Amino acid sequence: MKKILDTNDMRSTNEKDRNNDMEEAASIISAVGNDSQHHLALNSESSYFFGADVYGVIPYMLVGKRAMSQGDPVCKSEDVGKLIDEYLTFCKNRGYKPIFNSVGSEAADVLRSGDVRVLRYGKEAIIDLNSYTLAGRKKGALRRNAAKLDRAGVTLTEYCPQVSRDYSLEEEIFTLEVQWLADKKLKLRYSVGGLQFEEPYGRRYFITKDTDGELLTALSFLPYRERKGYCVDVMYRKPDGPTGAMEHAIISAAMKMKEDGVEEVSLNIAPLAGIDITKPGTVRAEKLMYEIFSNMDFGYDFKNLYRFKSKFDPTAWKQRYLVYDSSISLVRLATSITDTKGADAPALYMRYKRFFISLLLFPNRYRKSEN
Repeated sequence: MKKILDTNDMRSTNEKDRNNDMEEAASIISAVGNDSQHHLALNSESSYFFGADVYGVIPYMLVGKRAMSQGDPVCKSEDVGKLIDEYLTFCKNRGYKPIFNSVGSEAADVLRSGDVRVLRYGKEAIIDLNSYTLAGRKKGALRRNAAKLDRAGVTLTEYCPQVSRDYSLEEEIFTLEVQWLADKKLKLRYSVGGLQFEEPYGRRYFITKDTDGELLTALSFLPYRERKGYCVDVMYRKPDGPTGAMEHAIISAAMKMKEDGVEEVSLNIAPLAGIDITKPGTVRAEKLMYEIFSNMDFGYDFKNLYRFKSKFDPTAWKQRYLVYDSSISLVRLATSITDTKGADAPALYMRYKRFFISLLLFPNRYRKSEN
């Protein structure tokens, strides 16, 4: 496999090479991808590092000389350390400074031995379909909304573009996307995928409609664990649709996938959630992320996203980490994440910069408004 590593040093950035790399990465992800975040890297903006002595890949995006990857390295669990070592050597030879965004506990533990900083980044909401029900006090509102929409005749349908394309339906979904994003301040990328009807890479798509045939929601799910798990990705809802439409769609899709033998659904990551600043060893960067979670809603409403996922009373919340080269400053780290995730990075950067200055000058203002 030495040839594969050599090509990392010689690959050009032309479209043909990128497409070939993406197909190669997709094949590896399909074979050994166990992380819900892996399929997010299959896009035209990613570059790919392929293992030499390890069958694996680490997708990444460059911001200057900072290389940011999303999720765990793609390989068998016993090869994580080897693939990380190869990738870090590759980054060192290129002069890249690595950032590992949203990795799990195993990868974070491997990375701790290097010259890096490890931060708690957020939590991933997991639903175990073998044991999950809508019973219980915590799911009361969810249960009532789902039942209400069922009684109103709202129905779920799976759309399979890899079997047969329905361009009329796709146009409806794209129209819904425009409506849903119209009042958003920016559209995130990299940590949020796309519809990709032309090449789904194993995605499953679901829509819900009312009795008049009006499109209410559109969702896509990303496969992992050899399609025993699916992670919710794209979620579009009719802005003036009925209350609980999205919750009803997610639950209905999850139950449909359970019938097909799917064992687990991830509601994806709630960034910055679950950072307990009262714990010993909490570092300054984690305190800043906690303040963002508690007080900021520009570009990404972290707190409300966490509340939405909590409605489902997930079976488990899995800790995710942000690991980065220790020479990267907090400002550079923030701009790297912003540049890879936000389409309107300057506006987002300036808003957060003003927030940080205000936080430093008037910390008590935010302490009093945390709850």
